[in-house]
Formats: sequence, C-alpha cells, structure tokens
Amino acid sequence: MSPLSTSHWRDRIEAIGSVSLGKWPTPVEPFKALDVVAKGRAWIKREDLSSRELGGNKVRKLEMLLAKSDGPVITFGALGSSHVLSTAVHAAALQRPCIGILVSQPITPHVERVLALTQGACAHVIRVDRPVDSVIDLARKLSAVAGKDVLRATLISPGGSDPLGTAGFVRAGLELADQIAAGECPLPDRIYVPLGTGGTAVGLALGLALAGVPSRVIAVRVATLLVGNEKYLGILARRTCRLIAGIASFSRMPKINLCVDHRFVGSGYGHPTVAGARALDLASSTGLEFEATYTGKALAAMIADLGEGHEEWTGMFLDTYGPMDHLEIHEQ
Repeated sequence: MSPLSTSHWRDRIEAIGSVSLGKWPTPVEPFKALDVVAKGRAWIKREDLSSRELGGNKVRKLEMLLAKSDGPVITFGALGSSHVLSTAVHAAALQRPCIGILVSQPITPHVERVLALTQGACAHVIRVDRPVDSVIDLARKLSAVAGKDVLRATLISPGGSDPLGTAGFVRAGLELADQIAAGECPLPDRIYVPLGTGGTAVGLALGLALAGVPSRVIAVRVATLLVGNEKYLGILARRTCRLIAGIASFSRMPKINLCVDHRFVGSGYGHPTVAGARALDLASSTGLEFEATYTGKALAAMIADLGEGHEEWTGMFLDTYGPMDHLEIHEQ
C-alpha cells in the first residue's frame, strides 16, 4: 500500500464515527529530562495534555469507542486501571453511566488513589477474582446493577484495544507524521511507548506506516506475554487496517515498523522496578508526572538504550499517562 496523504486516512477514520473528547494535536517538544544521556536527541509527545477532563492515551480510543451507541458503558481492567477511570470520566461527560469490572493487581499508593477515583466515577464497580471469571456469575452481577440496560450497553475491551479503539490511535501516528513534516520535531529513529493491551503501540505504528514515516516503534512490554508479542500485535494491526481501509485494500497493508522490548517488565504487571523508579525520579525533576506500571518502565527502556552510546540516534517518548491530581474522590 503506497503512502497516501494523512488527510485521506484521517477522513477514512472519521467516516467510521467518533465523538469529540480531546484537544488535538498534542504537542511535541524536547525531552529535557533526558538531556544528560541523550545530548539533545530526545523528544516527547505529550498525550498527557490530550484532555482537560483526563488526558493520556485512552482519549483517542474512547473518541471512537463511545460513538458506538448512547447506552451505558461496561469496561474491564485492573484495580488501578487508568483505562477504566478514563472511560468512566469521559462517559460521564457524555452523560452515560459506566460499570467497571476490576481484577486484582499489586497495591501501591498510586493504585489505591486510582481505585478510589474509579469507584467515585463509575456508576458501579464489580470486583472479580480472576481475569476470566465465571460468565454466568458475571452476568448475574451485571444484571443486578444494570437491569435491562445491560442489553443496550456498550462493551469496551480492556485498554480499549480492539480494532475500533486502535483506529483512534492511528490518528496519533498520522498527527505525528504531520508534525514531523511541518518541522515541529525531527524524524525520530525510535519511538518508545508502553505495551499493555497493544492498541496504542499498534495504532501509532500503523498510522506512521500509512503516512510513509519509517520511525521504529519500541513497544515496552509491561503486562502479559499473551498479548504482548509480535504475532498478536500483527493480527491487531491487520484487523485495524481492514477496518480503516476496507476489504479491497486489506491485501496491500503496509509493513509496520514495530518491535517488542521484553527487558523491563520485571516481576509482572503492576510490580514496580528499580529501573522504573529511577526513570520516574528523572522525569519528575522537570515537572513531568509518570507512574510505575506503564510509563516508568517504558522510560527506563529508552534511558537504557540512549545510555549505550554505540551510535547516535534520535528518540521520542510517547507520554501516555493522564495526570489526575485535579480529580476529586467522591464517595458513593
């Protein structure tokens, strides 16, 4: 598939249907926190500034996912899931109640705060013992809190990383391609992004590929290997491209430049690491707010690679975290 204009692909995505939640484009700027190791070769794309309600990488996905219907919203995640919180916040802005289904993860002060905010933002929270709980038991719980409304609810997958949500993040890749073409930032050799459920990394890489931008997306795995692998991400990319381009163009999907970095997952999802903590300290020195589960580990990977010093290259970090200090905890 030969690169077409970014406006062509943006129009194709817009034709699928979306709601307006974010403020675009998100800025690109020098990543001054990394000047010591990068010598001016590090940049950052500020997805944290994507919304006044609650920024981060979920906003682009939710613009697509919340356009599916106007009923209640049901979504899934861990106790400290920024996705569930973001879904609840943005659904509320559209006057739609959200039911969050939450599974366990290691408890940290950050997770405790996200959970408290989620419990206040969601109409209902259902806690389950394991990621794949009994379907009958879960259906019973949903029926108890939602009644007949559950039949017309919008179901959003963990992380919003189905082809529709991923298509929303393709727009980030197209947007970055335009910013590079306009001279707002140099062409990055590598772009670092946390890899959880995959929609952000795949959408970004596919958007860049559709625009003919050769930058490599380094997806730093922070969660299960079940979805954090190249084969699964390739399937998601093909399904997303099929949704955007149509079946006629599916066989001509561009090759996405995406690789998975498994080095920094540590003991698993939600478990802090020493390298991640050091990365958080470095970022906070310039006023940026990250967290340990996603952005800390991805930033640790970028710092490690920049510090090798074998060659000079330009890197970019995708800031996927949505700061939540402005949010208030509301008791239900």
